[in-house]
Amino acid sequence: MNFQFYLNKIKETTTFPIDSAWGQGRSAFGGLTAALVLTHIEQQTGLTDRDLRTINIHFCGAVILDEPCEFTHRILSEGKSVFQVEGQLLQNGQVKTQIVACFSAQRQSSIQVSHKPKFAEKSLTEAMTFPFVKDVVPDFVRYFDLRITDGSLPGSGTKQSRLAGWMRFRDPTEPLDDSAMLCLIDAWPPAIMPMLDKPAPASSITWNLEFIQPRDPLQAEDYLFYECDVIQADFGYAHTEAKIFHPNGQLLALSRQLVGVYDKRG
Repeated sequence: MNFQFYLNKIKETTTFPIDSAWGQGRSAFGGLTAALVLTHIEQQTGLTDRDLRTINIHFCGAVILDEPCEFTHRILSEGKSVFQVEGQLLQNGQVKTQIVACFSAQRQSSIQVSHKPKFAEKSLTEAMTFPFVKDVVPDFVRYFDLRITDGSLPGSGTKQSRLAGWMRFRDPTEPLDDSAMLCLIDAWPPAIMPMLDKPAPASSITWNLEFIQPRDPLQAEDYLFYECDVIQADFGYAHTEAKIFHPNGQLLALSRQLVGVYDKRG
């Protein structure tokens, strides 16, 4: 059951389980749950004439695999230019994933500032493919094609607090929209993972993502470029910042996460 299967499913119903093939430890992959909540919001509100600008995500609890998930939404504010809406994934009445998304209508302004195009130092063929090894990496990794251009694999014990590379779905079918990009971006392990000298759990607690508008069209087979730095880490938590780029070097999104690191159990 690939990503497109679940996108089609959320368009048909608001209650269904997530298969164990999308597992991340004892929970469903957070990138998928967030993408499904966002798609539910877009479907229910019909926001086809506004751009998604920001999305704030709280991973409130583990989404139990193979058990029914319920998707809900609530409009917070609706102005002439800005529309804000809350969406939730619930299991047994408990919130497991919550997002607040901000959509906006384009307006005229005299202020225009653009980011210089960014180009990777290594090509796809030069990059190191992130392997899928059953029972070693999370199950959901099988659905992604990740290629590291800067940094190392989780558990490498490196001192480098940076991770960068190319990314796309392993079997792309549909042009990349906001929900697909959300799922793709979260497929990368937290940038602190390569700094650990052995495998250990880590999980995103909060995630803020800002989409840059307007942007050039994206196709299903496009590889996006991702670069992430650890800004600060201590006492079992890490703050990371990332940028995501179009294949032509155009800035597509800004991402910040608070990550919990569980390498030492007290």
